[in-house]
Amino acid sequence: MRIHATGLHNIAKRRLSTGVRRRARAGLALMLGLVLSARMIPSANAQTPPQAPTLNVLHWWTSASERAAADRLVQQLAAQGVGWHDDAIPGGGGGAAIKVLTSRVLAGEAPDVAQVIGRTLTDWADLGLVLPLDDVAQRGRWRQVMFPVVLQTVSRGGRIMAAPLGVHRINTLLYNRHVWTRLNLAPPQSWHDMEVAAKAMRAQRITPLAWSDEPWQIATVFEAVLLAEGGPALYAELASTQGWSSWQDARVVAALQRLRWLRDLDDEATTEEPWTTPARKLQTGQAGMFIMGDWARGELMAWGSQPGTDFGCVPVPQTAGMHLYSIDTLAMLVGRFPKRAEQERLAEVIASPATQMTYNQAKGSVPVRMDIDPAALDECARDSWQTLARPGSALLPSITHRMAAVESTREALGEVLHRFVKTRSVTPQQAQAQLLAIVRGAAQ
Repeated sequence: MRIHATGLHNIAKRRLSTGVRRRARAGLALMLGLVLSARMIPSANAQTPPQAPTLNVLHWWTSASERAAADRLVQQLAAQGVGWHDDAIPGGGGGAAIKVLTSRVLAGEAPDVAQVIGRTLTDWADLGLVLPLDDVAQRGRWRQVMFPVVLQTVSRGGRIMAAPLGVHRINTLLYNRHVWTRLNLAPPQSWHDMEVAAKAMRAQRITPLAWSDEPWQIATVFEAVLLAEGGPALYAELASTQGWSSWQDARVVAALQRLRWLRDLDDEATTEEPWTTPARKLQTGQAGMFIMGDWARGELMAWGSQPGTDFGCVPVPQTAGMHLYSIDTLAMLVGRFPKRAEQERLAEVIASPATQMTYNQAKGSVPVRMDIDPAALDECARDSWQTLARPGSALLPSITHRMAAVESTREALGEVLHRFVKTRSVTPQQAQAQLLAIVRGAAQ
């Protein structure tokens, strides 16, 4: 039976008292009213809309592979007569981009298109800020050709609210094949395999596991370990709206202990570096392994490395046959100057088979479509796509990457995990209690 993401996108939905609920609704309505008025009532300084069919697109794709993937979208759109004005906001994990996007929307200066994903998409759709794409989806037969979990992620109230680009697999362990060959090691399939490999690498002065102490990167590793130690049923509870009591489970403590063990596989006093820094250490052979979403695979390829030759990918130990996912989506925002035709055309283009293949090959993700030929994918991407397609696979939404948590919750969880990793006086039990308090408070 497939364990999959129904109802898992509301980990931070609050049940408010009557008075608080009324005030929340009033505040929400006021904010939306101000935003809509800013769009609809011309000011003395209002500009005329641009004549060319160009869309302003806000996103956080700024690394080499992300930039290459975005450039492929630009080329595909240009061939269809739609321009792309790039508005890239640096910052791994997208936190900075979400803050910039929010401020622009509240100022009545929303971009035409924005990288809005998971729970953030749900919230923005509820505010009426997102253009539904039902007509585009019907013309493109999205419900027939896309993975159900993808459609669920981009839907709200039965309507399609965003155009899906690709599916990332979070529970990915990358390893340097040249290091593995030199040390005569088998691909890591278990924690024991990783421990054996770490001893061999340390003997050769190779860092076993590339690492960064940025909170979102620690949280990325932790949720993969949480899936490994707890299994898909427990993880589904942890990511669900009313699953806060499951955070008391002893397997959460085991995951925290494993997280600290993994941190100790990096022999250096690592600082909070961009995710591309540990990825580069893996590529050069300074480090032998790296746990990160498969966008790291895209980055390695952008630097000239080849899957199957220079590096390999396997699921994080104890997560084979499971897919901890994050789905890239672009939302068409309701703006002061309507551009519906161009926005719908963009959605059509990025969902097409040709764009799906070229974009995801650069990005490190896999197509959202079920009708592609998996033989056209490299070995890492093929395993990810086939896991999505295989009946009975456990498909679980990422908490860290907004699939099952709102921004405030994911940031708070990341800070707890950061303190736990950096401060050895914090016990796993204390960290568990802090995580529980955050999720319990978010659910009430």
